Amino acid sequence: MQDGKTTRRTGDRFTLPKSRVVLLVGAGLAALLGLAAALIRADLIHPSGRVPLADLHGGLMVYGFLGSAIGLERAVAYRSGGSDKPRWGFLAPALGLVGALLGVLVLVASAFGFAPGLARIELLAGTPWTLSMLALTAVYVAIWQRQASTEVLIQVLGSLVGLVGAAGWVGGLDSAVLAPAWLLFLVLTVVGERVELARVVFSDIRLESCILGLCLLLVLMLPVQSLTPRVGYPLLGLSLAVLLLVMVSHDVAKATFRHGGLPGFMGTCMLSAYAWGLLAALIWMVAPLDSRTYWGDMALHALAIGFIMTMVIAHVCMIVPSVIRRPLPFHHLLWVAWGLMQVGLLIRLLGTLRLFTPMWKVGNALNVLGMLAMMVTVVYLAVSGKRILASKRGHRQEGADSRSARSGTTVLRIDLVLTALTVLLLVVGMVLMVVRPGLARPVGDTSVMRSGSADKASLVQDPAHGVKPTGHTTRVSVNVKGMAFVPDEITVPAGDRLVVDFHNTGDQRHDLVFANGRETGSVPVTRTAKVDVGVIGANTLGWCSLAGHRQMGMELRVMVKGAASTAGSHTTEGMPGMDSGDDPAPAVPTTVKLKSQADRSDPAKAALPPLKGGGQAGVRRYTLDVKERKEKVAPGLDRTVWSFDDADDSRDSGSRPLAQGPVLRGRLGDTFEVTVRNKGSMSHSIDFHAGPAVPQTMMRNIEPGKDLHYTFKAEHTGIWMYHCSSDPMSNHIANGMYGAVVVDDGTLPAVAAEYVLVQSEIYLGAKGGTADPDKVSAMKPDIMTFNGRAFQYDAHPLGLKVGGRVRIWVLDAGPNQSLAFHVVGTQFDTVWTEGRYLIGGTAGSDPSVSVQAGAQVLPLLPAQGGFVEFSVDQPGDYPMVNHVMSLAEKGAHGLLRVS
Repeated sequence: MQDGKTTRRTGDRFTLPKSRVVLLVGAGLAALLGLAAALIRADLIHPSGRVPLADLHGGLMVYGFLGSAIGLERAVAYRSGGSDKPRWGFLAPALGLVGALLGVLVLVASAFGFAPGLARIELLAGTPWTLSMLALTAVYVAIWQRQASTEVLIQVLGSLVGLVGAAGWVGGLDSAVLAPAWLLFLVLTVVGERVELARVVFSDIRLESCILGLCLLLVLMLPVQSLTPRVGYPLLGLSLAVLLLVMVSHDVAKATFRHGGLPGFMGTCMLSAYAWGLLAALIWMVAPLDSRTYWGDMALHALAIGFIMTMVIAHVCMIVPSVIRRPLPFHHLLWVAWGLMQVGLLIRLLGTLRLFTPMWKVGNALNVLGMLAMMVTVVYLAVSGKRILASKRGHRQEGADSRSARSGTTVLRIDLVLTALTVLLLVVGMVLMVVRPGLARPVGDTSVMRSGSADKASLVQDPAHGVKPTGHTTRVSVNVKGMAFVPDEITVPAGDRLVVDFHNTGDQRHDLVFANGRETGSVPVTRTAKVDVGVIGANTLGWCSLAGHRQMGMELRVMVKGAASTAGSHTTEGMPGMDSGDDPAPAVPTTVKLKSQADRSDPAKAALPPLKGGGQAGVRRYTLDVKERKEKVAPGLDRTVWSFDDADDSRDSGSRPLAQGPVLRGRLGDTFEVTVRNKGSMSHSIDFHAGPAVPQTMMRNIEPGKDLHYTFKAEHTGIWMYHCSSDPMSNHIANGMYGAVVVDDGTLPAVAAEYVLVQSEIYLGAKGGTADPDKVSAMKPDIMTFNGRAFQYDAHPLGLKVGGRVRIWVLDAGPNQSLAFHVVGTQFDTVWTEGRYLIGGTAGSDPSVSVQAGAQVLPLLPAQGGFVEFSVDQPGDYPMVNHVMSLAEKGAHGLLRVS
């Protein structure tokens, strides 16, 4: 049978509805693209990288796949329930597929230079999805006119949430902010469907009104979640938990899961779906984080896969026959798809609990396999099934419900009014977020300027400067090239409102902050953000506020034309505190305070660590976690460090050194396999000097929540530096992102003690903040350290027995200062640096070198390393210093205690 025409029989069978099948296949293709995007996001597949398909993962799955499938099923229901056989309802799924197609085409065109950039993905993909939701809402309204019931009202509410979510994306809101709204469109649709299908248990009018009220409360929490996430997420989770608990306590699944066949399958699926939905609610209540974190990802996918997709597979034998007019007999293959989804989520949860990325990736892969298995099973069962008469279709037809008499009741009218008011509040909240740029942003955004302090308030300036507004808007696009804005200067007529579309076309996260406090928030690579700067009446300035980026040239000058006097007005040159925090830079702590803190802190381990996995050559595996944490510099003074933490180190962050990654150790010929997991809030990377690697492959930026597997072979001995290679490298190193790799060939003679000392520099920024980029650029450190803390080995000396021989490996991590390593009261009889012996060792066999030669220093430039050996025959405390004495007096000082 073709839509709108008389049924044509072939024997006792009906023709396949080809137009519906085309739409259904299109939804399946959108799902395949969305699953491919999921694999890319999880770093499980690595395409050429030119087409950033991963950015469309959420939209493809919510609107391209499930939104289109829901629209198709509802359009069929609306058509089947009316005598005039209306066809306009099929606009909803058709527009959903158009949005998916346009989104992918724009990405491809942008990647290959045929489109102006990624800025209009939201417009070109989001607009059809918005119209699709509008058409779906119209279908529900038409169904409501035939059958006014609470379940239809819940589904109308869901489609309106989907409409507002899609429109918010078109308006420039971040998809991470909108993700809960996108999913709640599907959650409310599922809830409405369950109330409709399980009419016997949900038929009580008070229960239906209670469920509707909980749905309204859930929707009201969406603007709260978007505007004030740390309050809104727990409230959103609590509302969702109460709704699901009411649903599961009345659902027939409690009884049917014990049965065999299709009823048992459906019951089991639904109970597991409710469990995953409750887990998502719990995560939102206790860990209000966005999708860029492990827990935020877990919450979203527990809801998307655990609740929504598991509910879909529970009802697939009812949904698909209503669309294609073929029976879909239950088959045990469906258990395979369900099992893969559940096991995948469990493994994903374990990976989240342990913060273990490989396990999290395995869970991702099994989730994708589960969805593919569901799609393949449905196709197989549909193809093998017999066509059935329209009179025997299992599809429910709206209008046949005996409860339609309730359409005029007072309770239903109250429900309708409350729903309208809730949707109005939701729309107002979303509009507020669109017209107030920067008000809604993903949780964890550390680049946001905080207001309220007297120091920061003085920096927020009014670019209007008393000029009369023209009523016009100047809109410009700003891109990123390297560490610069393109263009880096824009001209605006005096009195115009300035709106900037910021496209992060760089290779790491950036933001754009203006002198009046308007800003984009942290923008991931390839993403776009809009900022309304306000009316412009005088010259002003914008910049990237991520640490060190402004100092590398990321400033945007806004020049005004047509004003009486603008020269020099409202520039922000030299504004203190913009990169590091709210408070001005503190006074440098005295030596007494630094030594006092060293005395009360546990010292960093200086002993050369043992070989991981034994002394034989082979594979050395390490896992490093990038973290951003507070560390105490001196009494009353903290700073924020970015660190490479050893995932196997059981110590809490408070007992670890101020910065500095762990010392990795291996033998000549070893292969190092290092997993780097970015648990911070900005882009980071890593560069190992200890082995060859292709920079574009191994040293690429790692986005928050992602990881990188870095592999190299140790082909030369020595002590080698590793460090973050994201720009500005000097600032990342100064914030603690460095460490050492010691590689030897196993032939070094045994010694009584063997230590590793790494010199580094501290540049104090604002109190509690990160390093001051201006000080880093000027190469004026406030504090010097060995192994991350000033004077710590004065308070906790390194030990050696009288007459014992010691080997000290030394590395200058910089980023700027040189090191003349000297141990007062001793002479080095062996000095090795940068691949060769200067004294002793193989140099001792050279007749041109006197056997009585000695050395007083090991001279090192930043990133250079080596070792010294010597013996001490008299007990005492022997100072270890940088003989650039000003640097030693800043903290590059320790003691070797011989007893």
